[in-house]
Amino acid sequence: MNNDQIFKDRARVVDEDLAGSASTAGADALLAEIASLERVPARRRSLLSPGRALLGLAAAAAAVAVIAPAMLSDSTISVGPQPTTSGSATAEPTARQILLAAAVAVEKAPASGDYWRYKGVDQWMLTDPTRSYVLETGRSGEQWLAKRPDLQSWRIGQDLGVKPATPQDEAAWRAAGAPTSWRYPKNMKTENLFAVPFKPLEAAAGERTAERLRGKWEGQAGDLTGKSLTWKEMRAIPGEPEPLRRYLEERIGRLELTGSGMDVEEARAYILLRDCVDIISTLPASPETRASAYRILASLPAIRAEGEMTDPLGRRGQSLSYQEEIEPGLFSKVRLVVDPSAGLLLAEVRTNATRLADGRQVELRVSRSFQEIGWTNERPDLPTHRN
Repeated sequence: MNNDQIFKDRARVVDEDLAGSASTAGADALLAEIASLERVPARRRSLLSPGRALLGLAAAAAAVAVIAPAMLSDSTISVGPQPTTSGSATAEPTARQILLAAAVAVEKAPASGDYWRYKGVDQWMLTDPTRSYVLETGRSGEQWLAKRPDLQSWRIGQDLGVKPATPQDEAAWRAAGAPTSWRYPKNMKTENLFAVPFKPLEAAAGERTAERLRGKWEGQAGDLTGKSLTWKEMRAIPGEPEPLRRYLEERIGRLELTGSGMDVEEARAYILLRDCVDIISTLPASPETRASAYRILASLPAIRAEGEMTDPLGRRGQSLSYQEEIEPGLFSKVRLVVDPSAGLLLAEVRTNATRLADGRQVELRVSRSFQEIGWTNERPDLPTHRN
């Protein structure tokens, strides 16, 4: 598999998500206890600045149809905000402490039910075709993934429409005649900050639709390192940190990364980080595997804590950040918003800056917000429009 395909696959929306719910213990208690619970891989490798390994990923992510995680019912955990304490005299937790606390919580997650269901929202910003103002668009989605052969798997989604991103952008939009659709030229220069839409964008929201996920019930359980996994392969992923790291490094080692102009070690380090994020956010891996992925992330020095942050859906969580180089010299900042008390990723947010035609510098954001994650015995609420 060539490098371009690897990173196109990395940006794809996977069909399944990790299993389980989480502990309801308070984040503060977990963070206080974490010093005695730091079980991380003994063998560590420095994570170099994730550089050219990311070429084109942010652009692809902006074009991806959103199907974010969701889950309800008895054993399902709602990925909602957790209570916070004020006036604390303690220092802000480090990235390592946050990730290890999340590992402790997620280990207690159950993993059973008729469906793996997830729900969420993808949002992204891009300039209008004339680069005069910034637009924001999005898509909500859920997936119902069945392991039993007598149950149908479904993908449900809805385009959320398009609007100016800020009041200043709204003023520029009105000055341009307040258009309700936007058609983009194929050769539009974007600096790889977003993918040029292949069809016109529409201001109005779309219809909620459902698509049958076809194929054998024991088929794909998601993507990891650019390749699909069967349910059997998913169950075989190691649950302990060191075996999991060896497993991931072995998969990464099979990728053809030479001859691409990228630093191979940088690329491998970046893919290791992304594989761990995939495990905690989108794959139906065991609670032990998810906890180990958090512990591997905790050992990577490129991730930094930035304190509390409000995610794109208005929920509070602990912000962790690292940088991606989307083309030589052009960096995108990535924030992971984590709820350590539940061991869940609330959102992943990428931001980068560009200039409009009038010279104004603006920030473009691409995000995926995870609303609910877990197994359920419920059945999907299917819309009338089905494929």
